[in-house]
Amino acid sequence: MEFNITELLVAFAGGIFGAAIGALPVWILCGLAVLIGGAITMATGNESFTNLVAWGLFLGPHTAFAGGTAAAAYAAKKGELENGRDIQTALIGLNNPKVLFVGGIFGALGYLLFWLIMQVPNYSDLAWTNTIALAVILNMVITRFAFGKTGLFGKPANAQNRWVPSETGSWVPYQSKPMQLILLGIAVGVPAAYLADVLPGSVGITFGFVAFLLIFMQFGFKVPVTHHIALSASVITVVTGEVAWGVGFGILAAFLGELFACIFVYHGDTHIDPPTMALVGTFTLFPLMEQFKVFELSEYVIWLIVVGITAAGYLFLTSLKQQKLLLRLLVNKATK
Repeated sequence: MEFNITELLVAFAGGIFGAAIGALPVWILCGLAVLIGGAITMATGNESFTNLVAWGLFLGPHTAFAGGTAAAAYAAKKGELENGRDIQTALIGLNNPKVLFVGGIFGALGYLLFWLIMQVPNYSDLAWTNTIALAVILNMVITRFAFGKTGLFGKPANAQNRWVPSETGSWVPYQSKPMQLILLGIAVGVPAAYLADVLPGSVGITFGFVAFLLIFMQFGFKVPVTHHIALSASVITVVTGEVAWGVGFGILAAFLGELFACIFVYHGDTHIDPPTMALVGTFTLFPLMEQFKVFELSEYVIWLIVVGITAAGYLFLTSLKQQKLLLRLLVNKATK
């Protein structure tokens, strides 16, 4: 990937746009574009719309979504927004060009980070991570240090348990329970994996559908956040040809999203996106597993691994949320 000034300018514009309409609305548009692009890919085999529009420099999450979250954090620091984690408010309503300009700067930063990440060579046939997702997370970490006051891992208030949602610390509290996460992993991971297996070119369909579903969240309805589940399940199924791996990684992504929310979002004052961080985690595992020939295991062994992922995730998160002392001490120490 070559550095391009014109593309940097487009990224700057995408950041402004993301700030103007709000980070969540621009993410919803990205989901819609992925859905449209997936349909085009299935019909024609051409992925240009998905690559240049959905994941491109104007609507891409590393520019528009990241720019919108940075602008919200800046606005909160300046006292113009109540909560720096507010990704739903259209910041054009603040009538402050500085807020939009910050969105543009961080949109351009997203392009620069993505360009730098793309210089890292792959060590297998698979990309070494989800490069767009990693650019988003690095952008948001920089935002936290630039405009936040709580530090990278946040500061639980009044001796709160970091791992349990409360009125002052939460992400999506109605999908925080371990059993709820398992069921969401199945509800989205199974169809995403199945469609990726039987319908060539359909990887973007399930992801785009559940990402666009967040339009109801924008209007105040409680809907699940599951696009990290859908994308992890779809891509690993295409890579391996095994639906079982898709189900396993869908459930793993559900657990990772909640774990990262507890670590970075519950008690922070800016937004570091848990689903995006979960995608960095799952996509980084893909090439490692390929290198160690894990994908060559038999289907029965894979299903046993899926059961193991489910059980381990359930026990781990349950132990944290039920305040099992030793485990809490170990993990709390690691997040300081």
